[in-house]
Amino acid sequence: MKVVISGGTEIGLLFAKTLASDHDVHVIESLPHALEQLEQLDLQVIVGNPTSLAVLQEARVPEADAFIGCAHSDEVNVISCLAAKQLGKAETFCFVNKAHYFETFAGELGEHLAIDRLIWPEMLLGEYIAQILAVPGAIDVKVFEHEDLKLLEFRLKTGDSAIGKKLKDLGIPRGALAVALFRDDQVIIPGGMTTLYRNDKIIFMGHEASMRKIENRFNPSHAKSLNVVIVGGGNVGYILAKTLEVYPNFRIRIIEKSLPQCQLLTERLSDRVMVMHADGTDVAFLRSQQVENCDCLVAVTGSDERNFFVSMHAKMLNVKKVITRSHSIENIEFFEKLGIDVALSSQFNAVQSVSRHISDDGIDVFTIFEKGKAEIREIVVPADFPPSRLMDLKLPEGVIIAAIRRGGHTLVPGGEDKIKGKDHLRVFCAKDQGETLSDYLLNIVREAAAAEEAENGG
Repeated sequence: MKVVISGGTEIGLLFAKTLASDHDVHVIESLPHALEQLEQLDLQVIVGNPTSLAVLQEARVPEADAFIGCAHSDEVNVISCLAAKQLGKAETFCFVNKAHYFETFAGELGEHLAIDRLIWPEMLLGEYIAQILAVPGAIDVKVFEHEDLKLLEFRLKTGDSAIGKKLKDLGIPRGALAVALFRDDQVIIPGGMTTLYRNDKIIFMGHEASMRKIENRFNPSHAKSLNVVIVGGGNVGYILAKTLEVYPNFRIRIIEKSLPQCQLLTERLSDRVMVMHADGTDVAFLRSQQVENCDCLVAVTGSDERNFFVSMHAKMLNVKKVITRSHSIENIEFFEKLGIDVALSSQFNAVQSVSRHISDDGIDVFTIFEKGKAEIREIVVPADFPPSRLMDLKLPEGVIIAAIRRGGHTLVPGGEDKIKGKDHLRVFCAKDQGETLSDYLLNIVREAAAAEEAENGG
């Protein structure tokens, strides 16, 4: 696909790094320091202002399949996306950072706006954290639309009965698969004989009913009420509380140091959310609130340093789960290595959301893990592929077939299940191994055709 990115900001650069290897990418930017970073990538850079018609034409926007407006200015993003729609057929993704822009254009006015998708990264992050909190033991949760598929990620902590066991001894229910292990910097596609260790992150994928059994395995307490403390009442904290307040099993407290913001939160949230005017980095205050008894503490202030400080104190107080916002994508791995359960970036989360749309054949099953070390993608089996049992295939290393989509039905396969021509495979793989599987399937087709030709010739 031809993709034009307006803006070499941090998020624009992340888009460029994510998409450049598989797509024809053009980036519009004018700032010298951003240009230096972009020039190191395999893409076309157009120097100029994305609201200029001449610059948009130089970037070949009329021929583009997708246009991503992610410059520093919301106004520039809106104008450039509207211009892109007028110039050609590109699907437009417009990033905004101010709440009032999203509320204005996502409402009734947005129905008449030519922009295809308006993206407010802070809203996406707040909703994503709420999704993770819905499964108390998990550190990541993803639901794949129209697939009857769910993904759960758990970290094995001290005392977990799974530590030291082989995967085959966990009693994974039919309809669910362990598709990956992350251990230190390794991506491991596990088998039944894989032994599990403390701090391993293990990912399961399967049908909803089977995944509920996995949830119960890693969260046996079945707590009726979930006690959540949110430190930081800005946009992400507000959206998270607003999303959770409709669920009666959540007890929610927000700690916010700005009195005017506390007053605004009190006006906009229901009485089910307790808003406290205090400094979340005040350890004495945290102790007075008995945060050690909460099920999850979420640190989403405007500062990575404050978020890290609060999170590490929460870990010292033995809070069951700590989720931290990292404004810098580079801090995510650092935070998690120091013991924070989940570190998230609104920018990286937004890039994943858009990348699911910008992929071959318009697939919506495309998700990146561990900052690009692994991914889920869709691979279509060649039409003339001979039906083959999964157990008879020698799949490339670093690849596992997590699900098979066939005729509107999704199957989580076992070894006896067959792959057939035109199947849509949901594949979990180490980075770039998806193409290796595609080549492998094509080779089987060629070998089958050659064998048939030889037999007919004989």
